[in-house]
Parts: sequence; structure tokens; C-alpha cells
Amino acid sequence: MKKLLLLSVSFFLISCSSPESCKIEIIDDLVYSNDKLYTGKCAYYDDNNGGMISSHEFSNGKFHGKWKFYFPNGQLETVGKFDNGLRVGVWNYYHENGKKSQAARYINGKKHGVWEVYDENGDLIVEQEWIEGIAVEDTTRSDNIFQDIKIDGYEVKPIIVDPNSD
Repeated sequence: MKKLLLLSVSFFLISCSSPESCKIEIIDDLVYSNDKLYTGKCAYYDDNNGGMISSHEFSNGKFHGKWKFYFPNGQLETVGKFDNGLRVGVWNYYHENGKKSQAARYINGKKHGVWEVYDENGDLIVEQEWIEGIAVEDTTRSDNIFQDIKIDGYEVKPIIVDPNSD
């Protein structure tokens, strides 16, 4: 009886913690499964090697909880959190070699705080300060010359800051 109980509990824990393959659809920014707003965890898998491509959590049809994306080699690409459909907290992005490529902070779905971008060696190359979705300072420079930057997926316009000012 003890073994049966232990086996049942183990199966329950494994099945609850492992995301299922997603069978969902998104309509008007809400997530549905079988025509109902979806709550739960799900994942997408690579048809070629079976590796996980991404894992997601949803609550009442909205993006909610931890989200992860992976490179084809299995290396973590992105990890972040949604709260009631909005990005929140720190989102970390990685190069395929495992070194961090970006660190972004969000409050209520808007960039807020320092946004950092790193090269493939892990060296910091860009720092921007954001307040509720508005760039207020950009310390991006090369040889003391400020430059425009591009962050994939975002339209970023750096603020020119005089390096001689306080």
C-alpha cells in the first residue's frame, strides 16, 4: 500500500510539473483551448529532435507565470514572467553560447529600470534607463561617441547624453 501511494504521488507530481504539448489558439489576445479560456502550463517541442522549444503558463486566457524559450541545441534563450497578460520583473536573454545577451526590467508591461545588452563574450555594451516605457538615458557609446542601437523586437531611440554633464 505504501508503494502504491508513493507511486501515485510521484506520478501526480511529475504530471503536474511537466508542461503538456500546447493545443491552444489565440483569439483577440486571449488564449483558448477547446473553446474555453485556458489556464495551465504547456510547451512546444521540436518535431526533429523532441527538445523543448518553449514553455508557457496561462491563467484565465492570459499570459501569466514563467515563460521560457530555448535554442535548437537546448540552451536557454529567454526567461521571464507575465502577470495577467503583462511582462513583469526581470527578463533575461542569452546568446547561444550561454552568456547573457540582455537583461530587461518591466513593470505592468512597460520597460522600467536599466536595460543592459551584452556582446557574445559577456561584455556590457549598452545600458539604458527606462521609466514606465520611456527611455530617459542611454549610455551607449563607442570611443566616447554615442550611437544608435537596435534591440531585436523593439524600436529603441537612444537619448543623447552629454558625457561632460553630471
